[in-house]
Parts: sequence; C-alpha cells; structure tokens
Amino acid sequence: MIRPLKKEDMIWLLQDGVKEQSIKFLPHEHIDDVAQQRESSGTCLTGLVGDRIVGCGGIDQIHPGVGEVWVMLSYEVDKDPIRAYEVIRDGLEQLMEGFHRVEGWCRVDFVKGHTLFRHLNFKVEGRASKRSMDKTDMILYSRTE
Repeated sequence: MIRPLKKEDMIWLLQDGVKEQSIKFLPHEHIDDVAQQRESSGTCLTGLVGDRIVGCGGIDQIHPGVGEVWVMLSYEVDKDPIRAYEVIRDGLEQLMEGFHRVEGWCRVDFVKGHTLFRHLNFKVEGRASKRSMDKTDMILYSRTE
C-alpha cells in the first residue's frame, strides 16, 4: 500500500533506524520541521506492507521535469522483500509523473542500494569522490522517460 507521507512516518523511521548502513538518528530539534516540510510538499510517500512501514521517499524537483529521488528504508523491508520492492516500484512510478529525468545518489559501499536502483531501471552516470558527509564516494544514477 502507498499513502501520502505523514510526518510521524518519517520521524518513526528516523528514530527506529534507517536500513542503509544501520544509521540511527538521535532526536534533533529540526527533525520535526523537516518531516513536516516533507509531508506538506505533496511529493513524498510512505510505503507499507500490511500495516508495517517499509520506507518513505519522494522526489525533490531540481527544475521543471528534473528531480532527485530520495528513499529511507526501514528494517521491515527484510520481512517481505518482494512485496516491499513492489511497493517501492509502484510509489516511484506514481511520483515520476511529470518528470522526464529523475536522479539519485548511492554510497559506493551500499550494495543493496545499487541493486534497488538497477531493478528500478536507473542507469549509472558516474562516481563522485567524497560526496557524502563522511567523505564516502557516491554513485549517481538516473532514469529518463
């Protein structure tokens, strides 16, 4: 199931732990504001398998027709990976309406992220040295319609 993002979904996911690299976020005074902005944007979704949140994501418009995709997956993805993938795929298709190009970044050491991008028909465009906050290289992916 896919529904519009609620700020509580994003806050829960951040506090429970984002699956990528087992990152956990400590409560922060601005998380509530960021989550509210994401909810208000109308371009963010929450994916569920049953009543379990498998992830939140969206597309931020860079300029008309071009956007940058972001996704945060929960540990719930592992409980039913096929259905979780289908929810992510369907959410992306819904969000891509109106975009002719969507791009996204993935840490070089996040193998499952690369697999997901490939399954979602994204193509590698290049590598950026020390692009992440911890100076890890990242791979740029894109998908065009």
